[in-house]
Amino acid sequence: MREYIELINSWVIPMVFLLIVAYAYSRRVKVYEVFVEGAKEGFNVAVMIIPYLVVILCSIAIFRASGAMDLLARGIGYFLPPSVVPPDIILLSLVKPLSGSAARGVMLDIFSRYGVDSMPGFMASVIQGSTETTFYVIAVYFGSIGVKNPRHTIAAGLTGEFTGIVVSIILAHLYFAGK
Repeated sequence: MREYIELINSWVIPMVFLLIVAYAYSRRVKVYEVFVEGAKEGFNVAVMIIPYLVVILCSIAIFRASGAMDLLARGIGYFLPPSVVPPDIILLSLVKPLSGSAARGVMLDIFSRYGVDSMPGFMASVIQGSTETTFYVIAVYFGSIGVKNPRHTIAAGLTGEFTGIVVSIILAHLYFAGK
């Protein structure tokens, strides 16, 4: 059975691609020309968002290198006991809205320190899966279409981040209380 599933898995994407091309061809769409045009548009968008990426990545680097992130994490940790929220989870929660790759690095560090099946490891995994890189998304997506005023997007995104983090912590405690 496993061999059949692996065979199907290896052919799903090529078959979907083939079906799309066959459907477009049946509709008399010039598939290659349309594909090249889409690739050109994608390249232009990528070039257009480079300045926004540079700004957000530099801002994150400055925030971390200045020690402000660690200071903020320690300040928050002063009010939250480590038995409820481990200090590394506070750092992960601060990094996640800024950069997915930095958050992944913090999560992997949590895994190496506590283990993947520990409470901090479980919390980190749930936070990674339930929150978004709000500032990165705003910088890239809004920057690519030229939006200058994000209005309520930042507040809504950070509210979602906070909710995801709180629920992740609660779920981790409930999960480990049941073990």
